[in-house]
Amino acid sequence: MKKSIKLSALLASLLLSAAAVAAPNQGYSIDGHVQNVVKNGYGECWRLPTTYDQARDGLVECGDRAPAVAVAPVAPAPAPMAPKYVTKNVSLSAEGLFEFNSAKIIEGNQQLNDLANSLKSDSMLKAVTVTGHTDYLGSEKYNQNLSDKRANAVKDYFVAAGVPSDKVTAIGKGESEAKLTAECTAKKFKKRADLIACLAGDRRFDVTVETAKQEEVK
Repeated sequence: MKKSIKLSALLASLLLSAAAVAAPNQGYSIDGHVQNVVKNGYGECWRLPTTYDQARDGLVECGDRAPAVAVAPVAPAPAPMAPKYVTKNVSLSAEGLFEFNSAKIIEGNQQLNDLANSLKSDSMLKAVTVTGHTDYLGSEKYNQNLSDKRANAVKDYFVAAGVPSDKVTAIGKGESEAKLTAECTAKKFKKRADLIACLAGDRRFDVTVETAKQEEVK
């Protein structure tokens, strides 16, 4: 009786051991010593027809499962850079744009048209400052008023062309920054027209453009 009990216990132990060997993969025949999948003489894995399930048991080494593809980590997108603004200065003569002692713009000035179109198309435009200047002829008060009117006339021209009005500022400086007074008066012109022609460089307006656009403003 005792011997029969011992044999039963030994058999149960062997069955448990066999179950443990089969546990790693129930679909293939496993070498009990090293727990490798048993292969035939052609290198083909021995599948157990009663328990094999490819979705569950398929192995890469047996050709029953595609090898895992390593997915390269995706680098995070760089943070957007803040625009770097630059300041550009354009100086335009009032000759051909205004009549003498007038703040009314003469139509057809190509340089002014090109500048207006450049500003209008600049999506990175931050600010435009138009500064009007006059020569020393006339009173200081008159010249200040004339430069104010001319600067605002250019501003209105830009806005009418499509430049946002909140980005354009007009400033008049009158004769305060006239540069040719001493040079032209020293020549002692007999004709006033010659003196006016000599002072033409002082009748100008400067356009200061602040933008992140790197192309040269024409």
